[in-house]
Amino acid sequence: MPKRSEKRDAAKAEYLARKGRGELVDLRELAEGLGVNYQTLRNWKSADEWEKAEPKKKRGGQPGNRNSAGHKNAAGSHKGAPAGNHNAEKDGAYSTIFFDTLSEAERELVMNTPVGSRAALEHEMQILKFREHRILTKIIEYEQAPEDELYLNSVLDMRQPAGRGDKKIDGARQQMGMYSKDSAFARVLKLQDALYKVQGRIAKIADSLRALEENEKRLELEKKRLEILRMRATGMVETPDPETGEDAAELWPDGTEDADGPETV
Repeated sequence: MPKRSEKRDAAKAEYLARKGRGELVDLRELAEGLGVNYQTLRNWKSADEWEKAEPKKKRGGQPGNRNSAGHKNAAGSHKGAPAGNHNAEKDGAYSTIFFDTLSEAERELVMNTPVGSRAALEHEMQILKFREHRILTKIIEYEQAPEDELYLNSVLDMRQPAGRGDKKIDGARQQMGMYSKDSAFARVLKLQDALYKVQGRIAKIADSLRALEENEKRLELEKKRLEILRMRATGMVETPDPETGEDAAELWPDGTEDADGPETV
């Protein structure tokens, strides 16, 4: 029976040590460092089942990492990142708003935003009309562009940690880059879809404003009708006092008094 190579156990130990430190192990590099054939090292790895002996990763930060450096985690204090942080923020579209973290300009914008029904609708209408104008302008721009013109849409850059001797790019070895581009026609279609949504919202706001105006007119007519009914029921009409300007009650001409004063004998 052939004698077991001492490098076989040394290779396994080195492999597990690197895995324990969270490193990406390059078997070809490991084989060159130990002075053994690359295929032989792969056979050892498979036969001795190195992967089953790898240290299991625990949930959370791995030993030796500094992800939570500077943050308290003791009882009675906050756990994890402090309130109001933006560590998990990507594009900011759905960020939680904390009023005490706003700048002066942002606070002024919030305080000046109308909250009344009519004022809020008119404010939204102004914003939507501006968006409509901007979308129409972009549609015209793309319609006038050359047919073969392409516009960058997205970039997918997949990387992996660089090993020893690798040429590093931003601290990593670039593995693959994918680029997605749109034609002018495709962008026009997307803009038209956005335009339909904006115009649909504009139509709804216009209907709401029209309904508000009709309700206001109906309320004003109802007030006048109730005032006429009151005067008919009481025989009193409110006329402004020439001295004070306040409303003063007067009887109708067929009442007990007339405009010339009380009747004398």
